[in-house]
Amino acid sequence: QASLLKNDETKALTPASLQKELNNLLKFNPDFAEAHYLSYLNSLRVQDVFSSTHSLLHYFDRLILTGAESKSNGDEGYGRSLRYAALNLAALHCRFGHYQQAELALQEAIRIAQESNDHVCLQHCLSWLYILEQKIFDSCVLLEHSVTKSFHFGLP
Repeated sequence: QASLLKNDETKALTPASLQKELNNLLKFNPDFAEAHYLSYLNSLRVQDVFSSTHSLLHYFDRLILTGAESKSNGDEGYGRSLRYAALNLAALHCRFGHYQQAELALQEAIRIAQESNDHVCLQHCLSWLYILEQKIFDSCVLLEHSVTKSFHFGLP
């Protein structure tokens, strides 16, 4: 369903039926992180800011609680989840036009990524900072800096 939502939404279940199935899954296994993520995507589809925020936060909470991140990413899995949770929360707020909240979440993601010396996350943050600045101001300086840094770290 996540793949269908991403690639061809018309082939996915309707938002109501998908949410009903997800609620049934989560009733029996509330720690199923992927179900929370799919619920997040489904809520985005219907522009439900409350449910999408709720599901996104539960997704990252469950990811940390189950230890799935630390198993696949070594010792820094927990911190990686936190910085990407903040980054995704910033993107979510930006999508719904909550620019002040997006800026605060982005500042947190930047702070955590700097502490972890995560250049990839910082580049993602810089890209979102540029998008956020474009919504508020009209600036090309951030884009030029982002392209230079992305080239330096071999990022697309």
